[in-house]
Amino acid sequence: MKTLNGEPLNLYKKRGIMDRSLEHVFNPQSVAVIGASEVPGKASERRTRSLLEGGYEGDVYLVNPKRSELFGRKAYPNITDVGQEVDLAMIVVAPRFLVSAVAASVKMGVKGVIIITAGMGETGEEGKKIETEILNEAAKTGVCVIGPNCSGMFSASANMNLLGVPRLEKGPISVLAQSGNVIDSLTHYARMRGLGFSKIISLGNAIGASFPDYITYLKDDSETKVIITYLEGIKDGNRLVRSVRETIKNKPIIALKVGRSAAGARAAASHTGSLAGDDLIVDAAFRQAGIVRVANIDELFDMAEVFCNCPLPQGNRVAILSEGGGDNSIAADNAEIHGMEVPVLSQETQEKIKPFLLQGMPASNPIDYGGTAEENPHMITECAKVCMESDEVDGIYITGFFGGFKDIIAPHVAELEEQTSRDLVELVKQFKKPLFVHTSFARGAIKSLDILKRASIPVMESSQRSSQCLSALMKFSINQKKIRQMKGPEARMKERPEVREVFAKARREKRANLLETESRDILERYGLSLPAAALICGVDEVSEATGKIPYPLAMKVVCPDIIHKSDAGGIKLDLKTEEQVRQAFEEIVANACKFTTRNRVMGTLISSMVADGQECIIGMIRDPQFGPVIMFGLGGIFVEVLKDVSFRVAPLADEDIGEMIKEIKGCNVLTGIRGEKPKDMDAIKSIIATLSEIAIDNPEIKEIDLNPVIVHEKCASIVDSRMILKDA
Repeated sequence: MKTLNGEPLNLYKKRGIMDRSLEHVFNPQSVAVIGASEVPGKASERRTRSLLEGGYEGDVYLVNPKRSELFGRKAYPNITDVGQEVDLAMIVVAPRFLVSAVAASVKMGVKGVIIITAGMGETGEEGKKIETEILNEAAKTGVCVIGPNCSGMFSASANMNLLGVPRLEKGPISVLAQSGNVIDSLTHYARMRGLGFSKIISLGNAIGASFPDYITYLKDDSETKVIITYLEGIKDGNRLVRSVRETIKNKPIIALKVGRSAAGARAAASHTGSLAGDDLIVDAAFRQAGIVRVANIDELFDMAEVFCNCPLPQGNRVAILSEGGGDNSIAADNAEIHGMEVPVLSQETQEKIKPFLLQGMPASNPIDYGGTAEENPHMITECAKVCMESDEVDGIYITGFFGGFKDIIAPHVAELEEQTSRDLVELVKQFKKPLFVHTSFARGAIKSLDILKRASIPVMESSQRSSQCLSALMKFSINQKKIRQMKGPEARMKERPEVREVFAKARREKRANLLETESRDILERYGLSLPAAALICGVDEVSEATGKIPYPLAMKVVCPDIIHKSDAGGIKLDLKTEEQVRQAFEEIVANACKFTTRNRVMGTLISSMVADGQECIIGMIRDPQFGPVIMFGLGGIFVEVLKDVSFRVAPLADEDIGEMIKEIKGCNVLTGIRGEKPKDMDAIKSIIATLSEIAIDNPEIKEIDLNPVIVHEKCASIVDSRMILKDA
């Protein structure tokens, strides 16, 4: 465990020590380069050169004990020889010199250190030890640590380039990346497309400032319009979700998270754990936070360009226009695949469009203007204008051969196409609705298309990518409005001594699995109503127990060594007489003794059989990246075969709970289909909300399974519950 002054690092984060402002890091008045070099190609030489040649106007101090001069400037043997305070230190020295370099920087009053040096915690215990010593030094004055094992950073507001990448232009995009190679690729894309950056941060091992810290800073950075990020691993994912949600209210975040392969190797004792692959949780957390997730670098930059340049739509309704039915059909299929709606336009709107179409051509949406556009592209403008004016449409998608009409008809059409492009640009400015153009001529040096591109209207040759980008724009706009209106979930921990005693008892008995009697007790203390039950420890207790609970009965084994009761023959159902109960008790105990010793079998739990209803599963798993994650799904074949489940990171807002229920494919089973009456959705929501509260209050709990939960028309019955504690 990483520590500061002998205490766990997470304690310092809770106290706010790690949540300091990054302002002095991004806009320092002075920078020291410790380990500066003039040797061509060295990491320190490239970064020193990019700093000196990038227009930075603050004071620069070059530190190298073996040189008195570097780049025609005075060099200092140590940062302490500078003679005045320094805001920011970039350190590029061997690992054995790192701690002393950080200590000297702290002495000079630095607000932040950027550590380029690799070979640290990522390589083994010795590197982790050095990282801990670095944090101990930094904590003395609250110095912000960036890295180690990072590529540096760029800040347009300070004209400060500490990346070693030349010719970085200013622009609206900020980058957070755990890979220097990805940063190199993104800067190359930017140069090709004429875009620039506000901030670029290479996170490295992120032992100090973390992803949520940067996100929180960039939320209020007026020069950042879009945040894009490349992630390999996630630390403190729970705080990430909260910081992202606040930032999404102001600007989009687009993420490329690698490692999509299922994490089936992680051992999980509960049903919830076996269903929760790492990437399923990442996907759910990103949706919950409002992050736009992409799969590769070119998609990442395409999305960044679209979000920088396009107006946000009000919804997800798209009007599709083309001169051919085939292109319209493909576009409509792509729209549906990516979650856009292609509404049938009202008769009033269709009548406004029809004068610009060949007689008999469809105006309902998709709109087919047929051969008229090839000879007179002005028809495209007229149809697009009607759609722009309509409240039924949130975005326009033009597909087909736009830009190539002159090749199909005659060269004179080129001028008409160019005027059409200028008119389309004016429509977007006037109505503030996104307009996308998909054409096979997108890569050509065609003036009509260049007019659109210069006006930042997306022109793409891929029908799939253009639909994907427009859909992402629409989904983000909807999510942003929803998040802005949300009331933040309750995240304060509440102490319940009686629950702590349950955990303490289990620890004393050296077991991680709580007995069902114990898990029921915890659920009831949090206000959940469970079917009446009684524990039978011996046959002689059957008469008294059955006298309190109505028949027919269900009986389950109570044993810390048996988690999956049915697999061990530990369940008997529909018991209707005392004699059946006695016989069931003997059989269950005998079956249990095949798996453990008799003294480990505490007895059996009896309860009334509950009425029929819809079987559901509700659970919690404490994910190593995101902390407590809540799961919901339908039971039976839905969970066993189809794995139709949804996840959200706790704590949950009411909107999160509603969405995770709607998200499962079998949701209609709950709302009522084929004559079935709707089930009690409020009862489901109450159980999910309570489970979120339990997970936040009790970090000792590793997994929870409520399976099955039988949902009726007026209530829900928790039939079986299990809780597993973290390893001692």
